[in-house]
Amino acid sequence: MPYNHRRLLDAMSEAGDTKSPQVARRLAVHPATAWRLIKGLSKPAAETLVAIEREYGLTAADLYGVAE
Repeated sequence: MPYNHRRLLDAMSEAGDTKSPQVARRLAVHPATAWRLIKGLSKPAAETLVAIEREYGLTAADLYGVAE
């Protein structure tokens, strides 16, 4: 499944989260995890996907292009 990293970055930016400490606080993840998400070096784990939906309004389907 293709992962839409740009869509996550856009949602982060719209929320004013431009740096990994901001993202880490909002998603309740380790700063290194937030940094890897921002850089596109990793895909969100299941728990992080839940936080992304809660905080940024993006579902797994939004990020992975899955038809609903």
